[in-house]
Amino acid sequence: MQEDMNETLANLAGLETKKKNCSFVYLKIILLPSLAYLYFILGYVGVLHFHVGIHSIVLIGLIYLVALIFAKHNGEFGACYFRRYTNEFRVELHEYISKNLMRIGEEVKSNASFDNFMDDYSKRIRNDNYASIGASLFPTMGILGTFISIALTLPNFSSQTAGALEHEISLLLSGVGTAFYVSIYGILLSLWWIFFEKRGLSCFDRDIELIKEESASLFWTKEEIEHAYMRENLHNFEKIGKMFERLSTNDFFERLSHSIESKFSLVDQMLTLEAEAVKRGAEHIKDGMDALARSQEKQRDLGLIHENILTQLQQFNDNTISLHVKMNQEQVGMLEANKELLEALNETLASRTDSPMQNEEVKALKESLKIIDAETEQIIQKMDALR
Repeated sequence: MQEDMNETLANLAGLETKKKNCSFVYLKIILLPSLAYLYFILGYVGVLHFHVGIHSIVLIGLIYLVALIFAKHNGEFGACYFRRYTNEFRVELHEYISKNLMRIGEEVKSNASFDNFMDDYSKRIRNDNYASIGASLFPTMGILGTFISIALTLPNFSSQTAGALEHEISLLLSGVGTAFYVSIYGILLSLWWIFFEKRGLSCFDRDIELIKEESASLFWTKEEIEHAYMRENLHNFEKIGKMFERLSTNDFFERLSHSIESKFSLVDQMLTLEAEAVKRGAEHIKDGMDALARSQEKQRDLGLIHENILTQLQQFNDNTISLHVKMNQEQVGMLEANKELLEALNETLASRTDSPMQNEEVKALKESLKIIDAETEQIIQKMDALR
């Protein structure tokens, strides 16, 4: 289908032979307005023997300027632009068709409207608003310019004599004559615009019809869609009929019955296995709960044992502290007794210094007391360190 689409779009290349230079088309559209405006200018400067006022030249020039702007939106120029960019048009048409492809049965076509695509594409070629008012704009501007020109050349009619009044009337008539040139120019441009507008639209419509005929095989029509759906429905009805024929045979019902029985047997087996699995699961859960209860009881027993151990350790610590206190008290008493003993010995030595033998005994006793005192202090320090 893609190859047929590319081949169909390639056939549109026949339009490329009709390409024109759009600059020449633009010059052709503005040729008559330019020549007419030049004719009035020659009359104004005196080359041609007819009188044209400066106000008429200005107003005609304004209409000529509008004609230059509107010329690009004329149908003739739009048709030339379309033919010039045919390749780009083919690419956009290809993309438009590819985005809206729809398969019905074995055929694939675009489920979109060619006319909608052409409407959107033509709006990008030119401005339809300018094209729609072009034919009525030029004569309207010509009539407006005529009234403006008459208003500018209208005399005051303040003369008291018949000769002066006749002169003012002659000025009025000459001003009216040159003012009508603006209307003539506007009507001439309107006729020129309509001619090229209709001619360009006819050429554009002819090209579009050619493209539409060449690409008709790529788009679904309403009749083709209805026919395709009808064919698909008939095909489906045939399938349904064949299926009912198969259903109506005894062999099918036997196979269906056998299949249902096998399915029910499988369901029974599944239910049996599921019941056994539930039963085993309940037993495992019960065993787990019993083990958890036993572990909780053991944990409570361990807590009680731990509390007893803490109580015994606290009692042991209290007894040890009381023992240390008593031993410190006894050591303090021993130190005081030793001090008293030393003081008594010193007094004795001071009072009895006669016998050298006694002095030796006293000294030996002092040394013994000092050793006892030092050992006592070491014992007290060790007891303090243990506390």
